Amino acid sequence: MSSTSETTTAPAAREVGGVFAIVCGAALFGTTAYFARVLPETGMAAPAITFFRFALTALVLSPFLVLRGPGLRATLWGIVGGATIALGWIGYVVAVRTLPVAEAGVLFMTYPLFAMGFAAILFGERPGTRGAVAAALIVVAALVGTPIVSFGVALGAVLFGLTTPAAYGFLLNVIAHRLGTLPPLAATGSVSLGAVIGVTPLMLQLEPSEILPAEPSALGLLAAMSLFSAFMPQLIYVTFAPRLGAVTTAIAGSAELPSMFLIGWLAFGEPLTLAHAAAASLIMIAIAITPQNPPATRMHAPLHDEDAQGGAPRS
Repeated sequence: MSSTSETTTAPAAREVGGVFAIVCGAALFGTTAYFARVLPETGMAAPAITFFRFALTALVLSPFLVLRGPGLRATLWGIVGGATIALGWIGYVVAVRTLPVAEAGVLFMTYPLFAMGFAAILFGERPGTRGAVAAALIVVAALVGTPIVSFGVALGAVLFGLTTPAAYGFLLNVIAHRLGTLPPLAATGSVSLGAVIGVTPLMLQLEPSEILPAEPSALGLLAAMSLFSAFMPQLIYVTFAPRLGAVTTAIAGSAELPSMFLIGWLAFGEPLTLAHAAAASLIMIAIAITPQNPPATRMHAPLHDEDAQGGAPRS
């Protein structure tokens, strides 16, 4: 009797732990709002900010890439997903030049809808009733927390801002459905490499003064951005998203919105209101009601031993 209970409880505990980990990773991703606002003030162009966000991680993790055997296909998926999110993040950087951080957050928080669409169309993962309700609650939370008041006069910024949730929704599906066969460091490295590749053509069009910050002291900001808004949260996501599926990961990741509110308040003096508190509460409800049963579509066989050793350089 106790054996059966333990068998049932252990997977459930792991899924709850995975959701908590994604929430923590989402909070780290939320620091992107700070860097996206501050670094352009140092003279850096959006492609350069994106490049340096991922370049350090790509360089450090390059020895862990799986470039042969059955893991090669997963690595290529990671590269494609990374290239997509790099271009989407450029749209975010452009958007926050015109929109307040919190309003850009409203646009970004539509990504669970994009994630569900890609999951259903590309991978056959269905959100179910609870998942769909949770996604709707997240969009409502974003609208409650930050009413749309300036979008009508900033249509271009809105369109740029929507590239980010679309790209992010696609990347979550790549992580959940295609990178589960790779060791976490290899998966993280593939996504970062893809981001670097995706933004490099835009980097080549920049003036030298737009590539690096005018003040050498800002180099520390670049290193912090790479660590806190790229390496750490990506490692968390590639570890836990394949266990949870794209839909649950997307909804748990909505915890990023309250972190954006806090950053807007702490760093830029944007006020916190009762509406923000209501939005955060709705997000917590959405996370709580989301089913945590891993979808069958995301289950993949592990790589062979010789291909699963993340610490060995690949050639």
